[in-house]
Amino acid sequence: MQALSKKSWLALNFEPVPGTAQLTTPVFHPTKSVLKGTKKTEYMDDERGTRDANYNFVETTREGGCDPKGNWYNDTSPYFLIAAMGAITSSQPDATNAPTVYKHNIEMADTPPSLTLIKSYHSKIYYMAYSAVEKLTLKFSSDGKLLECDTSIKGLFPIEYTGASFTPTFSTVRPFAGYAPTITLNAAASKDISEFQLELSQKLDLWHAIDGNPDFDVIYYGERSVSLDYTARFDTDVIYQRFLQGLTDSININIKGDRIAQNGPTNYYQELDLTIPNVHYDSMEHDLGKENVLVKAKATALALPGDPVLSAYVQNTVQKYIN
Repeated sequence: MQALSKKSWLALNFEPVPGTAQLTTPVFHPTKSVLKGTKKTEYMDDERGTRDANYNFVETTREGGCDPKGNWYNDTSPYFLIAAMGAITSSQPDATNAPTVYKHNIEMADTPPSLTLIKSYHSKIYYMAYSAVEKLTLKFSSDGKLLECDTSIKGLFPIEYTGASFTPTFSTVRPFAGYAPTITLNAAASKDISEFQLELSQKLDLWHAIDGNPDFDVIYYGERSVSLDYTARFDTDVIYQRFLQGLTDSININIKGDRIAQNGPTNYYQELDLTIPNVHYDSMEHDLGKENVLVKAKATALALPGDPVLSAYVQNTVQKYIN
């Protein structure tokens, strides 16, 4: 059969046991992605009376990777955010009057849950177990863009799937518009920022035992950090003064999309909320490339005692993410 690129899809699910593939009842996520398998290879290059190199090879360890890129979908994209941050607690804001609405608080944890990724290339399907998020980037721009989520994932070497066929089904949830977020700096609403990016990155150590197996045995999660970049207008120098004086900021980003329920005057929306309690500015440069003067800020989130480096919540109609 012909393998058509537009017939490809990605599905995922959390693993009850890290490294044990979860191939039943996956969730289908709209994105652009490719599963990649890499092997470390040692080439034979000893002296053998010839000028020619690489006369044979031995394959050693192997691993997989995937970099899903695309819009943030508020029902399926949280799988990546949970896998990056680590802990989730789900509840219902109003189980009686809005029984379809669920709120999911996401916090930092030392050992996040692992994912199984399933990738169809139309003619063949592969899966990657023990998938861990190494980097997650959220970015948005007010000028005709959508909220985007790019993720870098490592996992076990992809394996061909030979089980029962899947019928991909996708929800009708729409992405957030780039102008939709409201940004609060130090408890004051800001109308000065036009572009924003948040990046959560963490070190992953794929540990290989000497056990006759080329695949890694366990993932150790190392140091993690959160960085921020944004562009703001310079009509006032309030933000710039924060940088000059070496002051820390608190930043909250709240994004609401389509309404999902209503109880009298109370509306419930597709919603994503991100809070970074303590931010230190690393640099703030003026930009004269537009008609108005801009400043481009780079900042680092601080993990001060008593405050998480990052916390989030998602509101949608998903009952639970982890069984």
